[in-house]
Amino acid sequence: MAPEKGLEDAVYVADQLGEKLKVWGVIEDEMYASKIEKSFPQGAIDWMGFLSTDELQKELGKCRGLLNTPKWNEAYGNVIVEALACGVPVVAYKRGGPSEIIQHGQTGYLADPDDKKNMLSYVEIIDKINRRKCREWVEKNASADIFANKVVNWLNKVMHEYK
Repeated sequence: MAPEKGLEDAVYVADQLGEKLKVWGVIEDEMYASKIEKSFPQGAIDWMGFLSTDELQKELGKCRGLLNTPKWNEAYGNVIVEALACGVPVVAYKRGGPSEIIQHGQTGYLADPDDKKNMLSYVEIIDKINRRKCREWVEKNASADIFANKVVNWLNKVMHEYK
């Protein structure tokens, strides 16, 4: 967890819903994590730590949704693809890679950047998303074979441009 992840926005959404936010990963900035904990009611965050891939998939698959709140233009969004692969819809800020991955209204919702109230409104309706469509999007667009083919096609294009 680091400030550029915008964790405080995700905690705000969970707190407004009266829910505990599960947070996976390594705390990179202890002062930042402590500051967020002190800004919300005690127990608002459930620090899950770093889990193996299998454990993370099991836990993530149980979630109603994933909140993605970075404060910068994230390049691709592996976390988003991982959630979708588990059949978990995503609510993210509409910027960078997430805005290219999430199919608004189909696999999740894209909130206005840094607008946590807009994000909250989408989390409130996240149950409208068909979880099967999340998984299907990954199978059609982000499998290892599809990704490898995209890279090969891009490399071939670049090589032909420089001949």
